[in-house]
Amino acid sequence: MNRSALRRAVGLNLLLMSLLWSQGSQRQPDFHATPPKPTSAYDESLTGYEVAVLTAEFVVNLERGLTEAFQKPISTASAGAARLESKHPVWVQPALKELKARGAIPPRFSAGKPMPRYQVGQMLAQYAQRLDTQMRAQIGAPHGKTRFETQPTIKLDRNHPAYRALQYLAQGGWIGAGSPLYREPTKPVRGKELPDMLRDVAQRILERYRDEPHIQ
Repeated sequence: MNRSALRRAVGLNLLLMSLLWSQGSQRQPDFHATPPKPTSAYDESLTGYEVAVLTAEFVVNLERGLTEAFQKPISTASAGAARLESKHPVWVQPALKELKARGAIPPRFSAGKPMPRYQVGQMLAQYAQRLDTQMRAQIGAPHGKTRFETQPTIKLDRNHPAYRALQYLAQGGWIGAGSPLYREPTKPVRGKELPDMLRDVAQRILERYRDEPHIQ
């Protein structure tokens, strides 16, 4: 991983980790930590590899936090070590293996190229479905709403391979209706957008399964 890419990944990781909860009382993760000031990568497009590294760290930490919060083993990783079919740089292989074990590598993965938002949507839809299934198995039926009547307009042709993934995210409120994921899905995802999407997924899973009334 070259120095420029490393600096971008570190800066974006700080942005992401600021949105994860700090350890607190059981079933009450804190989503309100003050984020750090924007880095130089904040407005830049992310490559598929950068998205993979940040998302893999997020899902591992999310599942660890859910396990602690609910006192149930929450893991979406399949049994056994995941193997990569294509060649990828050494620095990104652990992240790709974590995502593959969770069925969360999107079709036509962008790898070292700028990643379009719809591919991030595919990745998060695949992960959210798997996480929701695991939570239902461990916790039971959700307490909160599982479908929202007010839907954002998805600016993709209904025949686009990613349309159903974005529709799933929108209908379940997994990603907020104001996200550029729906408005301009074919444009590259930017550094400041990915943490927001990941935060939305984490908030949504808690809203569905924790004891407090659903947050409208």
